[in-house]
Amino acid sequence: MEREHSEVGLLKITKNFSYFLMGVAAVAWGTSGTLTILAIDTGATANQIAVFAAIFSALILLPLIHIFDRGSLRVKRKDLLPLLLFGTVTGSIFSLAWYNCVDLTSVTTALILLYTYPSIVTIASVFLLGEKMTVAKGIALPLTFAGCVLVAEAYDLENIRVNIVGIALGLYTGVAASAYYLWTKVWLREYSSNTVALYLALFTVPGVVLISGAGALTAISLSAEAWVLIFLIGLVPGTIGFVMSMVALRHIEASKASIVASVEPVAGVAIAVIAIAEKVSSLQTIGVALVVSGVILLRLAHRDEPEPTVEAPPSR
Repeated sequence: MEREHSEVGLLKITKNFSYFLMGVAAVAWGTSGTLTILAIDTGATANQIAVFAAIFSALILLPLIHIFDRGSLRVKRKDLLPLLLFGTVTGSIFSLAWYNCVDLTSVTTALILLYTYPSIVTIASVFLLGEKMTVAKGIALPLTFAGCVLVAEAYDLENIRVNIVGIALGLYTGVAASAYYLWTKVWLREYSSNTVALYLALFTVPGVVLISGAGALTAISLSAEAWVLIFLIGLVPGTIGFVMSMVALRHIEASKASIVASVEPVAGVAIAVIAIAEKVSSLQTIGVALVVSGVILLRLAHRDEPEPTVEAPPSR
């Protein structure tokens, strides 16, 4: 019989509370875009945010896992190079693309372009892994595509011309998140999710430093306010979101947790509208609804998969 609850220390973790924790994780991930805009407004560059947020996230996550799950620190020596490649593609380049996309477009556009990844995973799974194309998948894919067109205002050729770099970076985050999803399913056959997340965080750091260049990072001195905001990016979406999701996933099925995690783009847009007065047009609002509907449909379509389900894209 499935246990309805368990205890962590003195805290009783019920299934309902686990769903709540997954929702908290999704909201925590959704703060990344708004915190990024606030940090940029203080004078920080997108590359500086990518580097120092990655460093803060790794410095916070390493001692937490060392204290609570020391076994997750161990990996085989032969896996270090593949993990470094994994961290570079789905961590370093992803982070730089994400923060620069937020800077060049908007929080809403960056979030929705990132959330093309379930559709990309589905297409890759059908053509590369031989998965079946179901009715739900067939409906979800055009919904997601139409939503992205509306949010990115791709129907406006002038807007595309002006924001082509930002949109391209946003699409890369979707591709990188897809690679993260598929790659992580392989890693989870041998290692715990804590191990995968920790080494992703650790191996993201050298990549973002090398790609950004030390000179570019020190060219602009950061204010105390900028440091606080960048630390919050490393703490809230980078660490709290991860910890909450890992606690939740101990007590609820990953496929169901991933549906709750679909709250992230809605939460992220709402936070941006409230906190930084980001403007979202009626068509963009419809686009957000279409993408979220498509994501939920895809996750429902995958709910019976025997493989581990990755509940969210890489930490930002």
